[in-house]
Amino acid sequence: MLTQREVKSGIPHTWPLFFARHGRFTPIQQQSIPFILDGRDTLVIAATASGKTEAVIAPLLERLWPRLKQPGLVVLYICPTRALVRNLYERLRPILDDTDIAIGMKTGDVTLARQMPAILITTPESTDSLLTRAPKSFSDLQAIILDEIHLFDNTPRGDHLRCLLPRIERIRQYANPEAESAQRAALSATVPDPDGVAARYLQNGVVVQVPGGRTITAEIRPLYDLTELVNSLSERPSRKSLIFCNSRKEVEETAVALQRQLPHHAEVFVHYSNLDTAVRRDVEERFAAAAVAICVCTSTLELGVDIGSVDDVVLLGAPPDLNSFLQRIGRGSRRTAQTQALCMPKTAGEWARFEALLTLAQETGDRRLETNQSPISSLQSQTYGFRPSVLIQQTFSLIRQSPTGSARLADLRRIAPPEATSDDIRKIVSQLVFAGYLQSGRPGQWKPDEKLKELLDRHEIYANIGADVSAITAVNAHTGLTIATTDRSYPPGMVVLFGGQPMKVVWVEKYRFGLAPAPGAVVDDALHFRKTYAAIPFVVTQTVAHSLNLKQGQMAALPQAPDLFLFHFWGTVWGALLTSVLKVTGVSAESVNEYCLFLRQPIAQLPPIDESIVQKAAIDILATLSNRLEMGRYHPLLPASVARPAVLRQLNLERFRQTYNASRIITDRRIARQLHQLLPSS
Repeated sequence: MLTQREVKSGIPHTWPLFFARHGRFTPIQQQSIPFILDGRDTLVIAATASGKTEAVIAPLLERLWPRLKQPGLVVLYICPTRALVRNLYERLRPILDDTDIAIGMKTGDVTLARQMPAILITTPESTDSLLTRAPKSFSDLQAIILDEIHLFDNTPRGDHLRCLLPRIERIRQYANPEAESAQRAALSATVPDPDGVAARYLQNGVVVQVPGGRTITAEIRPLYDLTELVNSLSERPSRKSLIFCNSRKEVEETAVALQRQLPHHAEVFVHYSNLDTAVRRDVEERFAAAAVAICVCTSTLELGVDIGSVDDVVLLGAPPDLNSFLQRIGRGSRRTAQTQALCMPKTAGEWARFEALLTLAQETGDRRLETNQSPISSLQSQTYGFRPSVLIQQTFSLIRQSPTGSARLADLRRIAPPEATSDDIRKIVSQLVFAGYLQSGRPGQWKPDEKLKELLDRHEIYANIGADVSAITAVNAHTGLTIATTDRSYPPGMVVLFGGQPMKVVWVEKYRFGLAPAPGAVVDDALHFRKTYAAIPFVVTQTVAHSLNLKQGQMAALPQAPDLFLFHFWGTVWGALLTSVLKVTGVSAESVNEYCLFLRQPIAQLPPIDESIVQKAAIDILATLSNRLEMGRYHPLLPASVARPAVLRQLNLERFRQTYNASRIITDRRIARQLHQLLPSS
C-alpha cells in the first residue's frame, strides 16, 4: 500500500481542494485513490463519514483535470434520491468555485442550464430522461460514479442502472469507436455481496473495503401511546431530535401530538416524500437553523440530506431491515464516536425486531474484512435476480430517444444483461403489442400505440418504481406538481388532511385531481396514499429465533387446543410461501405475521414436499409475492411466461426446499411466554 505522502504526490490539483484542511487521508482514501488514479473500476466500501466521496471524486478529477476545463459532460454522479443530489451538489460546488470546473445537478425538481456542466449529479430516472432528450451529451463522458450502491442493488432501480450503463456506452462508442469504456466507481457503507455488486455494475472492478464505524448506544422503550414519546423526549438531554416513523399517517399524527403535549418549546417539523419539494427544502433549512427543534419524518431523511446537527434519533416502530435501521440511527451524533438512538416498539414483535437489528448491526460491524462476507450471509433467503419489468420501461425510453420514434429488438438486446434471454425480449414486445402499448412500424421496428402515447404525454416513462401506470395522482392545483399517488380520486370540494394542513380538492381530471390549501376548513378525510408493504427479511426473524435459543432449522410449536401456532421465523416472503406450501399439502394454514402461521390442526412435523409442490405453492400466491419482492412498476405488463420465472428466481426456491426439509418442529414450554408475545394481539 502506498504511503500518505506517495498518495498525496499523485493528486497535486485536488489535494488542496479536498484534503489540505485535514492534512491527511482517511484509511479508505489512502487505499482507494491509487486504484482510481490508475483508471480501475472500483467499489469503495467504508463506514459513514469516512470520506468515501472524496476518495472517489478527487482522483477522478485529477485524472481528468485538463478535460474538465473544456465544454461537455465528463463525470456523471448518480445518487439514489433527489435530496441527496442537492446535498452533494451544495457540498461540492463551493470546493470547485475557483477551479473553472462547472458542476450542475438534474432531478425532477431541478432543470439543467442550457450548457452541460463538466460534472453532473443526478438520479437514475433523470439520467434516463437526459438520455432520451439529449443523448449526445454523453458522447465524451469519461467517468460514472454510483453512490449508495447497496440501495440500488437487487431492486428495480438497480436493474434500471444495469440497462442505463450500456446505453451510455453505446452512445460513447458510436461517437468514438476507439474510446475505452468510461471508468466506473461505486460507493457504499455496507454491501453483503461485494463481488456480486462489482460484477453487476463495474467492469473488471476492484473492491476496496475498510472496516470500522461508530459504537451504537441504543435504548429500547415501549410505545404504548404517544404520551410515552413525549415523556421520553422530555427526559433526554437533546436540543435537536429526528423522529422516524414507518408511514406518512404516523408522521402526521405524531407531529400533532407533539405540538399539543410537549412540555417545553420546540419547533416541530414534518418531512416525507409526497410533500412539495419547496416545502421539504424549507423544512430542512429551518430545522437546521433552529436552536431547539424536532423533525418527524419517514425514510426521506435516512440518507445524507443536510439538516444540520442532530443530537438524538428516535425510531417509532422498527424499520424492516438492517440497511434502513443503520441509515436511520446513523443520522444522529455524527460528530461523536457513538451513535445514540431511542428505539420505541409498538408491539412485542417490534421489540424483538429491534433487538435482532441491534445484534445484526454488531455482527456486521465485527465481520472480518478478509472474508468479504458478513457472518449472517448464510441466513440470506432471497437471491439476486434481474427484474425483466425494467425492459418494458427501457423499451418506452428507447422509443422516446430514437429519432425515428421506434425501437428494435436488437436495441433491447444490447442493453439487457445476459440474464434476460432474447426469447424473453421477444415475448415482452409481443405482449406490449397485444396490450395496446406498441404497434408495428417499419419492418423490424416498433412504435407507440395509444396507451404508450398517453404515458409519453404524461412524461411517466422514466422510472420503474412507484404506483402502477393506472394510478391516480394528487397534484398542486395551481402548479401541477405531483404531491401524492392515491388509491382513489376525491370529488371537487372535499377537504382532506395532507402535509399537516387541510387541502381542498379544486378540480378533477381522468388521472389527476388538484389540491389547494384550505386553512381552517373542516377536514372530511385524510388523504389515502397507495400503500407498499415492506417485507421483513428472513435473516432478521432468524436472529429473533436465535435469541430464543432455537437452533438453526428449528420451528417452535405453540399449542392452542385444538389449534396450533407454528413459529417458523422465516420472515415475510418465505413465511407466506410456507403457508401456501402447507395449504397445497392439505394442511389448513393461515399466515399471521413474519414470525408465525396458524394451523387448524396440530402437526408434529412438516409434510414431505417436492419441487412441484413448492412451484405450485409459489404460483398460487404469485401476486402477493410480486408485491413483497418489489418486482417493478411495469411487472403487471409482463407476459406470464416471463413474469412468473422472474418471481420464482427471486424466491430462491431450491434453497427454500432445502431449508424446509431440514426443519424440525419442537415444543418448548420455556419459551411459550415469549412466543405468545410475538402474536399480533399481544
